[in-house]
Amino acid sequence: MADEFGDCSQEDIKDLFEGASKYLRHVAGSQSSDNLLYFYARYKQATEGQCNSKKPGMFDFQGKQKWEAWKKLGDKPREMAMLEYISHMTSLYPGWEAEMDTIDDKQSTGGSSWVSVSTMSNTDSELDNQNKTVFDWCKEGDINQMSRILQSENIDINGLDDAGMALLHWACDRGLSEMVECLLNKKANIDIQDEDNQTPLHYAVSCEHPKAVQILLSHGATNR
Repeated sequence: MADEFGDCSQEDIKDLFEGASKYLRHVAGSQSSDNLLYFYARYKQATEGQCNSKKPGMFDFQGKQKWEAWKKLGDKPREMAMLEYISHMTSLYPGWEAEMDTIDDKQSTGGSSWVSVSTMSNTDSELDNQNKTVFDWCKEGDINQMSRILQSENIDINGLDDAGMALLHWACDRGLSEMVECLLNKKANIDIQDEDNQTPLHYAVSCEHPKAVQILLSHGATNR
């Protein structure tokens, strides 16, 4: 790997790393959890150094995964973490630098901007209202539209989408406390598990949404 970046100065490596981390926001929604953990650990190592933070609690499943991925890097030098981050991005997307230039050009001329990324990744594209599903309305926090579709189309409130998540998972991921309250009042399963066996409480805790956590616990969510 040293040979791969042999002609790069420290400033060049830092610029590449920052570019790759921006690009990840563009493609986060299509990444496997293993890739996201790989990038997360090296980003933390590169920006903060060795992991010295306290291990998350037992029921914070996602938080523990992220902590363990970072902790495994030990005292790996920050620059090495940057190089590994860049190299992995290049192996997945060989043309990412050129694509970044195109995206930056669009931004500088008033084109589309980066979408925000939540802890679990918020990479929703713009949809016409008529094409939005109950999950789309839930993610946007539109209680009225979500409730309308649930009732008019007789949709299972505990059904999972293509990402393996229920409406309550999404509401907790986004920190939409009013949506969480609404779904629970509509008898959503408070301990429903996604395809990775994570509950809404896992999402709320991992994404650091204390109000959503409080609501779930007050409604009797299982703390495990």
